[in-house]
Amino acid sequence: MIVGLGNPGPAYEKTRHNIGAMVADSLVFSYGEKYTVHRKSGAEVATVRIGGSPVLVAKARTYMNVTGRQIGPLAKYYGVTADDVIVLHDELDIDFGQVRLKRGGGEGGHNGLRSLTSALGSRDYLRVRLGIGRPPGRQDPADFVLRPFPSADRAEVDLLIGNGVDAAELLVQQGLEGAQNVVHTW
Repeated sequence: MIVGLGNPGPAYEKTRHNIGAMVADSLVFSYGEKYTVHRKSGAEVATVRIGGSPVLVAKARTYMNVTGRQIGPLAKYYGVTADDVIVLHDELDIDFGQVRLKRGGGEGGHNGLRSLTSALGSRDYLRVRLGIGRPPGRQDPADFVLRPFPSADRAEVDLLIGNGVDAAELLVQQGLEGAQNVVHTW
């Protein structure tokens, strides 16, 4: 299961904090699929076939800080453990435009990850960490992540989204080490 983190609604649609949801959307649409609302969990879901294998792509329809409220029950419904979850999320500690992959680790103040960890009962899920960079000067990180990307960065954002999709597909097809060998050279 691939989970794209973000906040619902048009006010947050193009913010840095929603880059994970943007990548999930791009992945779903690239396979010609559409989301439906899962009746038991309330999350948006779509199934795509990556390398011949069915993969559930999901987004919570809650605010990011409580993502686990919908993703936890969804994982339970499908019998998906943390080991089989790939989370797409924004990362302040990675330069803008870079993509990094890892399994587990801390949440680093990311409340969406904290909520998922609590709901899944483990930190051992895979992560596609989408670099948004640090805020300039003394700007509050919470304010920074909730602001839209500047229009001048649109081409770079599109590239980041495309690379995020490619990274998620590589994780499904090659596993963590194989995907890291490719993605970390970009």
